[in-house]
Amino acid sequence: MTTQVIVDLRRTDLRTSVLENPYWITSGEITKDCDTLCALLFTFPIIGVIAPGYGSNIVQLHEVVLQVKTSFTSDSTTFSIGQCSLATDGVTTDGVATDGTIAGNTPDDYMVEADGDAHIIAAAGLHAPATSSVYITAKAAGTWGTVASIIPADSTVLGIAGYLTGGTIAAGSAYVHVLISVVPGV
Repeated sequence: MTTQVIVDLRRTDLRTSVLENPYWITSGEITKDCDTLCALLFTFPIIGVIAPGYGSNIVQLHEVVLQVKTSFTSDSTTFSIGQCSLATDGVTTDGVATDGTIAGNTPDDYMVEADGDAHIIAAAGLHAPATSSVYITAKAAGTWGTVASIIPADSTVLGIAGYLTGGTIAAGSAYVHVLISVVPGV
């Protein structure tokens, strides 16, 4: 497994399941300052320290959407979204995350780096995962594997991270939205 220094973009104001399921969660802003770092977007702890706690219930991921507000301005910029893990939910900026799935040293479970070259990160708008995504494959098969559902934990906490790489990135702004349901436990 590869470890990477993180920049913490989780939002502390995300709600837990107090209204109907499913509901959207939104990351903090991904900018050029995230270049070559692990942009930690969401974590799923049982008891929240930074992120909201999800209890011991499975978190089902229904949709993943990348919203590019301002296109990233470097010809060599790539972007992918994948799973990672933290030792605990208390790890923040300048801590380290462990990559969950390695594909060219970049986790790409949700959005694949190769798909991001032209049509994802370089164009403002809303972008969904392409067919080469492990997540889309799991959804199409109707499976709940570890990519389409997450079991919260307080150690080795699973998270979703963005991986932005490029030459000299002059500008860019993006957010990730995930539609989730917390499966009720009895």
